[in-house]
Amino acid sequence: MAEYIKSIYFIEETQNIEGSYIEVKTLFVDEDKEKALSIYHKLAKKKPNYFGLILSEYKIKAEESYFYQLLKRWTKLPADFYRQVKIVNYQPLAETHA
Repeated sequence: MAEYIKSIYFIEETQNIEGSYIEVKTLFVDEDKEKALSIYHKLAKKKPNYFGLILSEYKIKAEESYFYQLLKRWTKLPADFYRQVKIVNYQPLAETHA
């Protein structure tokens, strides 16, 4: 099957940091950068006390069906789902700190 590279935008909140391990809670996932920026700014204004609210862009290489599953079911995906994709690039776009 053909693989594609797409940018997917994640809004995540840092939950816990232990050494080099960082636990995050995913709040939003979309492939539209402007929509992700808009949601990020709304969340940052709504709860300015978020600890480590981060908007990140992941360039992901995967089969088309994985992108569909990721965008439709991101709140219910098992952790092993993410082992089926290859992150080509990661770049934080915006971040707030409490």
